[in-house]
Amino acid sequence: MKVASFSTLSEVETAIAEVLQGREQFTAAVARGEFHAISVGEFIISHPHVHALYVVKVAESVPGMGKVSARRTLDELGVNYLSPCLSITSVQWETLFAGGQQ
Repeated sequence: MKVASFSTLSEVETAIAEVLQGREQFTAAVARGEFHAISVGEFIISHPHVHALYVVKVAESVPGMGKVSARRTLDELGVNYLSPCLSITSVQWETLFAGGQQ
């Protein structure tokens, strides 16, 4: 993983804003149906700013999946709501997205 160094507080604030914006854009894209289970896993692996995003945030963004059904599906999978997205397997992503399409 690339380590960044910052000289000023402004640089730190800019980097944090970029990470937060990237996460927000990702969950919005999931909500618009632009991602499927396989592409979500691939995206998360290749984009470090999403690694620590809580899986519940993405699960709730899946089209057709509300807060209650997302949490229920995560419970069925044995996944903690606050697990980072990187810790979810491709099979678990497929199950989450299948739950949203029912």
